[in-house]
Amino acid sequence: MATFAEFKKVNARKASILQVGGFRPTLDPTASNFGLAALGLPGEAWPTWESKPLLFVCQMNLTTAPAVPDLLVDIRLLTFFISPDLGDLSRENGSEWRLRTYGSLEGLVRIPAPADAPTVKKGFECRWEECEDHPNYDDPEMVTPAGSRRPKGEMDNVARTKVGGYATTIQSEPWWGHTHHDSDPRFCLQINSEEKAGLIFGDGGCVYLARGTARGSESRWFLDWQCF
Repeated sequence: MATFAEFKKVNARKASILQVGGFRPTLDPTASNFGLAALGLPGEAWPTWESKPLLFVCQMNLTTAPAVPDLLVDIRLLTFFISPDLGDLSRENGSEWRLRTYGSLEGLVRIPAPADAPTVKKGFECRWEECEDHPNYDDPEMVTPAGSRRPKGEMDNVARTKVGGYATTIQSEPWWGHTHHDSDPRFCLQINSEEKAGLIFGDGGCVYLARGTARGSESRWFLDWQCF
């Protein structure tokens, strides 16, 4: 029977958390940021849904992240946009939300925001910090050593915007943990409510993002979100 300390050790994962502001900004356009500016390919248009511009949430420069999960090692930068009216968001990328990924920083340029694009309350440059993360009790990826039961106590799950680690579940595991999908989505990052930027998902909620892992599904991205 594994001890609680052994459970923590076998389930520990490195993650990179995003610190929002609190330091002198570098003004580097490739820097990770919440709500400041998004990079993209030359000529790439600002994403819209039903003819309305989406809200730019954040840009993550993974080349400066101290810990990057295997699912994201081929990505150098990503940007995330979402409809301000969360409602029932689609599970897959491409409509009320957009995750854009780039395999290189070379040639990326700032994408001009439409005049009527919604914005976060205040934008901030961000920087990464490494941490050790552990799963919540209902995480489907929790490892249970042979002959042991899941521990009754909570392990140290890091409830921050992060890449890698484990989802900080609020209500239950994300839908891909209990519903079959041919793309076999796997969690790789989350975007937390960030009060400093005035970005709140429902009642202090969190957005979870997963990447398809089945053959041919590597370019497909999936979303779940939960709030209190």
